[in-house]
Amino acid sequence: MAGLTTAGFVPEVYEDIKARIEQRMEAFNPGFDFSPDSPDGQLIGIFGYEIFLCWQQLNEVYNSYNPQVASGAALRNLGLITGLEYGVASRSTATVELTGTTGVIIPAGTLVADDDGNEFYFSFDTTIPSSAPVAATIAGSIPITAGTITTIVNPIAGWTAVSQATDGLEGKTEQTEQQFRNTRQETVMRGYVDTVESMQSALVELGIGSVLIYNNDTAGTFEGVPPYTIHVQLGEIPAGVTDAIIAKTILDRKSMGTPTFGSTTTATLDSQGVSHDVSFTKSIQVPCSLVVDVTYLSDNTAGAEDNIKQALVDYFGNLNTGDDVIWSRLFGVITPYAKAQVNVLTVGESAGSQAAANVVIDPSEYASLDVTDITFTST
Repeated sequence: MAGLTTAGFVPEVYEDIKARIEQRMEAFNPGFDFSPDSPDGQLIGIFGYEIFLCWQQLNEVYNSYNPQVASGAALRNLGLITGLEYGVASRSTATVELTGTTGVIIPAGTLVADDDGNEFYFSFDTTIPSSAPVAATIAGSIPITAGTITTIVNPIAGWTAVSQATDGLEGKTEQTEQQFRNTRQETVMRGYVDTVESMQSALVELGIGSVLIYNNDTAGTFEGVPPYTIHVQLGEIPAGVTDAIIAKTILDRKSMGTPTFGSTTTATLDSQGVSHDVSFTKSIQVPCSLVVDVTYLSDNTAGAEDNIKQALVDYFGNLNTGDDVIWSRLFGVITPYAKAQVNVLTVGESAGSQAAANVVIDPSEYASLDVTDITFTST
């Protein structure tokens, strides 16, 4: 039954709307020609589709408070409810030194560039000789190694050179909706007292896609973790999140005296200035690829291919470190769109290795999928 029920909201499909209008018109005045080429058939098709769009909008409203389904502004608003802002892209910044005639003013907005052609602008007017901050003209992850900003894009009389003595601060790329969805889901545990959950939430807030924490509080080895030790295993780590940031986040939240375990070890200082070696493990990404062939059983196929591809990418984005890719679960991701009948579905770790079988992921790995790695055909 379509509409709001005890089980949730079910939008009515176009075919049912069209059929109901035809039935009512036939009951009112038998003999209407409902063929697609007839005037009445075309009019019913137009009105039926418009009503179908209204049902879809009602479904969007109903799902606007469901973090697993909401998108766009609705998803951002859900984050604000729990005090979490959407991770917009930030600009890389650096400090440069200016050489030339003393007293020459370099106006705000003047451009310089690095060896790769990335351009940076001065944030405010600067007088030679001095140091000044510059920011990338394009937001996102642009590394700025010391000594790379040396080109004057907008020459000014009396300004002879620009140099960069120290590394810059790398900006961040904008979060995808799925990354923000994962972050919001995990950070609702920020207020928990439990050490593991508090640490997991803090690491997820850094933008790390998957965080698994093994807290071995036994006298024996568990999942390869030594006795009375914490093992933090991380999935995809975004640009700008350094080993030092991760180590400090772990140190600030682990129990006193509890050692850490992992393949990466970084020295970090506590609030008293004492150095501690903090260990954790960076999981290895396993890029996967899919071959999909479907037959649409509904006439309403608008955007179905793009929606299927994005749904598959989102499914992989929700997998944790060590989660196998279960082949049979992918069918349920595909079939809701245009009542898709799946004719072929194979998955593998690389192109040419796909099969109708699960992809086994080691505990130190995590599966990923890019939309460009989906070979899609339909009829």
